[in-house]
Amino acid sequence: MSMNKMFKKVLAVVAAGAMTMGMAMPTFAADGGKTTEAWITKTYNTEVGKAETFSFTATQKTGDGLIGTTADVKIPTISFTADQTGTTSKRSQITFPTYSEAGKYEYTVKETQTADPIVANSDHEKMIMSQAEYTMDVYVTDGATGTEISNIVVNKVKDDAGQTETGKVNIGNTDTNTFIFTNTYVQEAGTGTKPTDPDPTYNENGSLKVSKAVVNANGTTTTPDDEFTFTATFAFPAGTNASTLGGIKANGGDVTLAEGGTYTFHLKANKNMKFTGVPVGTTITVKESAAKNYKGSAEITINGTKLTSVAATSYNTEFTVVNSQNSQKLGQKQNTVDVTNTYNDVPVTGIIMNTLPYVLMIALCGVALIAFVGFKRRRLQK
Repeated sequence: MSMNKMFKKVLAVVAAGAMTMGMAMPTFAADGGKTTEAWITKTYNTEVGKAETFSFTATQKTGDGLIGTTADVKIPTISFTADQTGTTSKRSQITFPTYSEAGKYEYTVKETQTADPIVANSDHEKMIMSQAEYTMDVYVTDGATGTEISNIVVNKVKDDAGQTETGKVNIGNTDTNTFIFTNTYVQEAGTGTKPTDPDPTYNENGSLKVSKAVVNANGTTTTPDDEFTFTATFAFPAGTNASTLGGIKANGGDVTLAEGGTYTFHLKANKNMKFTGVPVGTTITVKESAAKNYKGSAEITINGTKLTSVAATSYNTEFTVVNSQNSQKLGQKQNTVDVTNTYNDVPVTGIIMNTLPYVLMIALCGVALIAFVGFKRRRLQK
């Protein structure tokens, strides 16, 4: 056998052996770019000052293809202060142990279902905990100086509502991180700074009260039988909706909002509509439909602060009582809208409409008297 043929056979044997070994060796790293550290994000929604601390668990899984040697992962708690309102996000780095064995480790990552301090959910407040769940795979290989993490892959299993959702997430230390748990603290508007013991004004005003009064143009009060149409629009803060606090109610009855968060209701003079179950931070718009011979004005109190009075510029026109463009968000304290309609009882004739029947009676009597006197004179002249 020639040297060339022998050399080719040796190369073929070596190549076959290398391929066999390559197929037999386990693959610990996923395809694509390698990630050797992981960061978790906590997003917290709250419209009121509510300091809270949130914690997480990483439970190691065992089974086929997984290393069963205990290797605990530590996830730091994430805290928020009372001055952090609105939507705030923070990231924290996960700490991995020194692994004693090469292979694949798998963890189920969840949020602990109680915050610190604990919020006892009630009709007036609620802490919505994240139900999200992730699977975190850690691939460990033998390095030059011992075992080392070669890749970390995290996949989403459930979303914040606990519904199935799948897909790989970003675990980097940037704003594009999607390894996220989102929580929302919500309090009912108008209950005061201690929702477990609502303000005394809550029973009267609820989350929001819209009241109606009617006066004549001369300022005297009147109680007509006319009915006035209002439309309230609710835009809820992040993480909440109309059903978050058990559903919005109007004078004790269930409310179903139309498209765009609107609700239409009707009021007569000296009546009101009290809304309950509306979250703090809800942006509102209140409009009164045009009413013949009436012009509206309003006194508005939001979160216990009286705002500048508003008034329609003319009779028979739609009146925007509260405008969301001015960021009128319902607060913890009193929220009331007192609408007064002025009745145009002095038309262009200058005669007050309420006294018109009496004027007509007097005029008729005058006409009758003149006719009678004229008739008498004609008879005397004959």
